[in-house]
Amino acid sequence: MNSRLMRSMPSLARGGFLLLLTTLPAPALAQVGAGALTGHVTDPSGADLPGTTVSVVSVGTNATRTVVTAEDGAYVVQGLAPGAYRLRFELSGFRPVAREGVRLATGETVRIDTQLTVGGVAEAITVTADAPLLRTASASLGQVVSNEKVVQLPLNGRNFILLAGLVPGVALPPNSLLPRINGGRPRTNEYLFDGISVLQPEPGQVAFFPIIDSIQEFKIESNSPPAEFGRFNGGVVSVVTKSGSNEFHGTLYEFHRNSAMDANSFFNNRAGIPLGALKRNQFGFTM
Repeated sequence: MNSRLMRSMPSLARGGFLLLLTTLPAPALAQVGAGALTGHVTDPSGADLPGTTVSVVSVGTNATRTVVTAEDGAYVVQGLAPGAYRLRFELSGFRPVAREGVRLATGETVRIDTQLTVGGVAEAITVTADAPLLRTASASLGQVVSNEKVVQLPLNGRNFILLAGLVPGVALPPNSLLPRINGGRPRTNEYLFDGISVLQPEPGQVAFFPIIDSIQEFKIESNSPPAEFGRFNGGVVSVVTKSGSNEFHGTLYEFHRNSAMDANSFFNNRAGIPLGALKRNQFGFTM
């Protein structure tokens, strides 16, 4: 900061300003809700290739993470947001290999093994394919509810948790907003939004539900979750919000519900009780 500006500020204001600077949060990645890429790089004979440069590029933002394979030819890239990625493997004396179309979901560890062949750097091999459907890097059981389902399926009250019933092993008890996961009680689940717990321990309620337009996707860990999860007896609901890209996106919404086509109950008709009026408007915008 300019020293002349600091001298011109009153001492109390200057102290408050410095305190504000020291308390500003630093950006951090949500490790629990993020995904990871791992794999093994070998030559045509199956020998390990240490020192291979592995570049992971986000398709939406062009953000790049670079790691180098270890002595056993293995690599791990953690803390990746859900989305599409491009991978490039490079080592002197071998043809570079580019892997495109790899999609990473919430809390998922995807294994991409690669074989490099001897050749010039000017020669390159490009593979366009998603990761294998069989996930061998993790023993956990769960399912991701994609963004398309979140924003397109009808939701009473625009609460995403109603979509938890799409996941095997999950039931929604009547008159409850909290699901029963893997046979556990509705109030014994853990809820993580971008890796931060929003669960109130007593009485096991969720303090905050994000609007569905801000949700990228969410995953329910129903059985054998990884070691980083805890504080639950049923399952884990992990929500990841949209992180943005190199383009502007936004929505403008208005959801209207009324009783124009509702029917009165049999007993209210017998008692002469008229149908109550219902009118609900939910509107807003995101950017």
